Amino acid sequence: MKKNMYIEIVRAHDVHFSSMGLKSGEMIKATLSKYYSDVRLSTISDRADLRALVARNPDLVILGLKRVQDKNLMIWVSEFLDQHNINYTGSVKSAMELDLNKARAKTIMQQHDIPTSDFFTARPGQFETKEKLPLNFPLFIKPHNQGGGMGIGPDSIARKFSDFEEKVASIFAEYNTFALVENYLEGREFSVALLGSGYGAELMVMPIELITTPNKLGDRILGQAVKSEDNERAIAITDSAIHTQVSDLARVIYKTLGARDYGRIDMRMDKHGKAHFMEANLTPGIANNDFVSYFMRACELNQNMDYKDVILSLTELALARNNERVISPLESDIVGAAKRQLVQIPRLNPVVR
Repeated sequence: MKKNMYIEIVRAHDVHFSSMGLKSGEMIKATLSKYYSDVRLSTISDRADLRALVARNPDLVILGLKRVQDKNLMIWVSEFLDQHNINYTGSVKSAMELDLNKARAKTIMQQHDIPTSDFFTARPGQFETKEKLPLNFPLFIKPHNQGGGMGIGPDSIARKFSDFEEKVASIFAEYNTFALVENYLEGREFSVALLGSGYGAELMVMPIELITTPNKLGDRILGQAVKSEDNERAIAITDSAIHTQVSDLARVIYKTLGARDYGRIDMRMDKHGKAHFMEANLTPGIANNDFVSYFMRACELNQNMDYKDVILSLTELALARNNERVISPLESDIVGAAKRQLVQIPRLNPVVR
């Protein structure tokens, strides 16, 4: 017998705002419709759509987007739903902001002594010579607020000042934002899926290694083209020491960010084999159709969870909050600490340990 619950899956038309494709949304709907009485899929484009969603009063919203733009105002969907006491999957706004602002997230990692490569932020023309750069080459350069490998390619690794200038300028021209510039980590790359309450021992931590074909210079770059062409390999981690290292680091990062329900933490090793935080994705894709997301691959390789298992686990985890809508003391402490730290973080000034 189906559970008498109304669940609404929401996504956006604009790929810049949506972490869920139409086919993926339809697959989630088909899966949940076997177990719940009323499951709908809708598209959110503006405040009016959000108001209509709230008026429908679903028991749970499956979030496939972080924000929507209404005229000149950017609205965080999680915050809007919290204001109207509507339950949803994923993290609260304070954590979601760190998903989109990589410089802030890295600063918080440094404040908690969590390894992440030293970095600074840059706009075109900000640094006149290489001697004025806060870090030495080689450097890795990417947009500070994009996901999915956007803005990342072979030119992301700068080994001389002209490379640096060109990449910073191209990021500003294409994305109208400043660049995040890091010490280049030349080691192995990992992505860690996490699924659970976020604060309890039952949190599942599921790492995978991502392997790409090296370019002419021997660099392995997991950029937009590689991801779109699905050329990288995702493999299970068989070395127990590495598995423990990246799993433990991901668990600490997840809790430090104030994440909830599920997420994905990306990290890379330096030449000595020490893993460093790169970025977080707190609304990771859960596609399993033409493209199988890293999150789904990690669940399958680590826990032998199939698509149905993952979707139902995430849904039931979030629905459990309907029995107690009061924020837990630990979650309150973590989110509050993150908010206090964010107030002190400069947006554009160079930040180096």
